[in-house]
Amino acid sequence: MSSLKDQSKNQLFMRYCLKDKSFRGIDMESELGNQLWHIYQDLKNSNEIGFLTDEDFQKYFLGLVSYKYLSLNIERYLDRKVMEDSRNDFSSFEEAWHDDYYDKGGLRDDSVKELGYFIYPEFLFRNILHSNNNFKIGDLNFAFDQISSSSMGTDSQEDFENLFESVDLYASTLGKTQNDKNRVILTILNALDSVDFDLNDYNSATSPDFLPILSFNPHPYQGRAKAEFHNLKEIDFMEDMVLADYLPEKNYEKRNLSSEEKEGYDLEHERNSYKEFSSIGFDSENERDSYIKYSSIGFDSENEKDSYNEYSSRDYKFKRQYSIGDAFEFLLSKFSLYAHKTHDFYTPHELSYLLSRLVCIGRDKFDAVYDPCCGSASLLLELNKQIDCDLICGQEVDTYYYNLARENMILHNLHFKKFEIKQGDSLENPQHRGKIFDAIVSQIPYGIPWSADKSLLYDERFKDFKVLPPSGKSEYGFIMHMLHYLKADGVMAILAPLGVLFRGAKEEKIRKMIISDFNYLDAVIGLPANIYYSKNIPSCIMVFRKDRGYDDDILFIDASHDFKKVKLRNNLRTGDIDKIIETYENREEIKRYSHRADLREIIENDFNLNIPRYVDTFEAEDPIDLEKIYKRRLEVKRELNEITHEIDELCKEIGIENPLLK
Repeated sequence: MSSLKDQSKNQLFMRYCLKDKSFRGIDMESELGNQLWHIYQDLKNSNEIGFLTDEDFQKYFLGLVSYKYLSLNIERYLDRKVMEDSRNDFSSFEEAWHDDYYDKGGLRDDSVKELGYFIYPEFLFRNILHSNNNFKIGDLNFAFDQISSSSMGTDSQEDFENLFESVDLYASTLGKTQNDKNRVILTILNALDSVDFDLNDYNSATSPDFLPILSFNPHPYQGRAKAEFHNLKEIDFMEDMVLADYLPEKNYEKRNLSSEEKEGYDLEHERNSYKEFSSIGFDSENERDSYIKYSSIGFDSENEKDSYNEYSSRDYKFKRQYSIGDAFEFLLSKFSLYAHKTHDFYTPHELSYLLSRLVCIGRDKFDAVYDPCCGSASLLLELNKQIDCDLICGQEVDTYYYNLARENMILHNLHFKKFEIKQGDSLENPQHRGKIFDAIVSQIPYGIPWSADKSLLYDERFKDFKVLPPSGKSEYGFIMHMLHYLKADGVMAILAPLGVLFRGAKEEKIRKMIISDFNYLDAVIGLPANIYYSKNIPSCIMVFRKDRGYDDDILFIDASHDFKKVKLRNNLRTGDIDKIIETYENREEIKRYSHRADLREIIENDFNLNIPRYVDTFEAEDPIDLEKIYKRRLEVKRELNEITHEIDELCKEIGIENPLLK
């Protein structure tokens, strides 16, 4: 049995941190993320990574982080499966695999069914790294191929096939000779070997059926959280909850003790353990008080208790899903911030958070969500943090970013049945035909050309508009595409350049139809300049809903002046985001910040949605009092003359010329 201080303290305080909004800004993975970032920087600044550019080195580094995770994850999962097999005494997957009589096929099939892939023991991260000082790139390449090939013909094929395609182990940039290439890759592997990914029931990807849920009810006598297990297959949670092990008196059933264990069971010892749990040592008075506050909650109603149960369950899911995955995203944000080229694969976290909160208003879950140009899928993953999403769908045209998105999903411990990331051009070759979505979020590409082929006028996505955006600007092509896939009661929030609000010609016709004919546009939110990592393009958020009333207005919010400059870019602060959300949710009119415009006002402005037309942010300057300024000028002149005279008298006394009179 593991230590209470090692498990219970962190689990309970994490629940408090996640429940209390004032703690939402805590970066749970900063330690792991920073550790990986420092390793990356140390390697980059050394002379041990061959001729790799920053962009190339990032591909190898992220790819090998993903490989280590997959290796640790499968070993942990299969070790447990082997030890649970009562037919043998093996203590590990590797030991069982080398037994001539063990059912290797069954073990492999079980791994592919549950995890989506398989790796032979000899090609696990630790074995490849410590292969008797005889490391060969070919062995690592075989491991990559095996992860891909083991999924072929199964439900997980699209999630693992060619996952490491961007990690070219034979590229000339690694070195001139094979030994040079071996040395560079081995250097990265050795650096990652020291990093503890801390895989446990929180951050190990298993089937949605595999783990039970923990909910909490107030204990009637002790006023403490009482653990109860429920087998709900549709949600992933921890398997081993330490709280259940420490509840007194009724734990024979909870612990499933054997008859021998029951005979030697010491109830008093368990009571003492429970007391230890109740008096966990904390690092500070605030942490202790925070724990007491939430471990002794009383509820005024069943609804309040149910809400707390929901928070408690989601908090465990949150912690379980977002550990190594958040460290992975931390690296992506760092790479984006310091990128030399234009990178659009990672949406700044505060923007992902804002879009996710906007579409989650009034919702408690989504059946399916979508991003047609998902990049690294950070926006979709943030949405999944905010609300339960049964299916996460995305499409990405760039091969490297497509692989990044799949790796990001996997490292966030999403089961392969829960996400569908496809590769291809969403406008020319959409991969999710036949599906509709409760919510769509996206940072649409800016100024990207597309074919605008006339045959697309007959495409189900565009035919109702009877016009296509110009070939040089695809933004409205993506908007029309997404609106087609949005459910009748769905909501959509996108990041777009300000040009989509006022550009004319074909785009004006489309904008007019969206507003007056279909009544889909719900809000326009102006954002600060220089808010992205790689470009300084003025942008906005457009919110669309298909269930608007015929006379609903459009809310305009000018949030372009609310930000904090941090290093190379402007950041939205928590208060800035909260203000936007509250204004949108309540549809408030705030002077110089927001305005509700009806269709008549939009028509008067010729369907030009430029925000200053609706939100007047001009602040008149205070009038200048010329008489007051003139009087002050005379006072200053008189004071100057007096000081000059005093200095002149002093200079005469010491026999020197007054320097002010030269």
